[in-house]
Amino acid sequence: MNIKEVAKLAGVSVASVSRAFRNPPSPSVSPKQRERILRICEELHYYPDVHSQRMSRKRSNNITLLSRRINCDGKISGGDLHFDYNFAAITMGIQQVLSQCGKSLQLVYLTDRFLRERQHLTMVRSKMTDGILFWGALRDDTCIQELIDEKIPLVLLTTGVENCDCPKVVADEYGGMKLVVETVIEAGHRRIAVLPPATMGSSGAERERAIRETLRSHGIEPAWIAPAGGFDYRYGQEMGRELLSSGIGVTCVIASNDMVAWGCINVLLEAGFRVPEDISVTGADGLRFPCPLCLTSFYLPSYEIGMEGAEMLTALIGGGKAERNRILPVSGITGNSIRRLV
Repeated sequence: MNIKEVAKLAGVSVASVSRAFRNPPSPSVSPKQRERILRICEELHYYPDVHSQRMSRKRSNNITLLSRRINCDGKISGGDLHFDYNFAAITMGIQQVLSQCGKSLQLVYLTDRFLRERQHLTMVRSKMTDGILFWGALRDDTCIQELIDEKIPLVLLTTGVENCDCPKVVADEYGGMKLVVETVIEAGHRRIAVLPPATMGSSGAERERAIRETLRSHGIEPAWIAPAGGFDYRYGQEMGRELLSSGIGVTCVIASNDMVAWGCINVLLEAGFRVPEDISVTGADGLRFPCPLCLTSFYLPSYEIGMEGAEMLTALIGGGKAERNRILPVSGITGNSIRRLV
C-alpha cells in the first residue's frame, strides 16, 4: 500500500494525504476530511515514510539537547541518586513544548572525544537536527561559536557565555543566592563557612558573586572558604571533611547547591554534629527529598527554562525572532536547616 492508493480510496489528492499527517494539523485539510483520511490509513496500516517527508521538507523535525556531564552519584539519607534532577526537569519542559509541535528530541552527551572528532559540526552539516539547545555551556566552550558560524538555530539553557551572539534562557541565580545569604545573616550567623560553586559556567559565577558581595555588604568575611569550587555530592563530602579537619568553628555552612549541601550534611552527621542545632547548612536549586530536614534554599525553575528555551528555539526554526536574554525569576524556600541565633 502506498500513498497514491490511499489517496484514490479516500478520493483526495496525494498532497491531502500528506497534509493529514502533519502536526500541528494543516489548515489546508478540514478536521472532518483529516479524520476520514487517517481512519482509512489506520485500516490499511499505512503510514508515510518519515525519511521521505524529511527530505521533501528539508527538515529533520529533530531538536538536539547538548549537555555536559550529568551528575548521577551520591547518597542522601541512605538512598542512591541516579540522575540530575535539574537536567530531568529541563528535559521534561522541553518535551512538553516539542510534543505539541510534532518534533522529536535527541540527547547528545558532549564529551571531549565528541568535540575532538568535530561531531557537533558533522551533526549540523548532515542535517541531523533543525536546532540545538545547549545545557550547561562553559565559558571556554569554543564549539558554541563554531555552531553559530554554521547558522544553526541555537539557544543556551541555564548558563550564558560572554561575547556569544545567541539567545539564552537563564535563571536569576544571583538573586536566589543573595536571598539565601540574607536569610543566614538575618538569623544571626556571623561565623560562616562557604563551599563555593565552580565558576567555569555563568550560573556558578553568579552564585559565587552573590555570596561574596552579600556577605561583604554586611561587613562579614567568611570564617572559612573551601579551597576549591564544585557542584556535586562528593565535593560536599570532601569539603565537609576539610572544614572539620581545619578545626575552625562555624555556625553555618553556605553551600553552592543542594547536592553539595547534602554531601556536607552527611559528613557532619557522621562526625556527631546535629543539623541545624549544632551547624546550620543552606543549599540552592530547591531539590526535595523524603526526609525531615528541608534545606533553606531557592527554587531553580529548570522545568520553565526547558519550556522557554524550546519555545524560543522553535520560533527561530520557523523564521521568527527571539529575545536575546531571558532571565527567569526564582523563589526562596524556607526550610528548617537554619537555627536562629538571635
